[in-house]
Amino acid sequence: MALFGLLMLFVLIPTQTSSGGDASISPALLPQICAVGITGLAMLLTARAAGRLSRGLAAGQVVPNAEWLASAVVIVVVSAAIALFKFVNPAVAAGLLILSLMLFMGERRIWLLVCIPAVLLVGAWFLFYRVLGTAIA
Repeated sequence: MALFGLLMLFVLIPTQTSSGGDASISPALLPQICAVGITGLAMLLTARAAGRLSRGLAAGQVVPNAEWLASAVVIVVVSAAIALFKFVNPAVAAGLLILSLMLFMGERRIWLLVCIPAVLLVGAWFLFYRVLGTAIA
């Protein structure tokens, strides 16, 4: 991850972003902040792992199968939401994402399964269309 962060910071971001001009913030600023964060945290993890190995401790723990399942479910649901966002409608994608992850995490109260996605979708609609005056897609 540290090498990936350095590659992003010094190669990919400078070559793939344009300058923002004199009066605006550079489009590369946020990716650079993220790359610095990724690189810094990866170096901290590397230092911790090196310290553990030098003291003779185990490098890590075995990841339980439930964690792998949860990761796979999240990847599938987010991929489906991206496809729905692109080909159907952003509201349908957001609704699927919120509702399916709530169900996967064990929420079974109907009023929460209805109210939370509804409040979030109506709130996003109000923010983008009424307050900001822009469209989502």
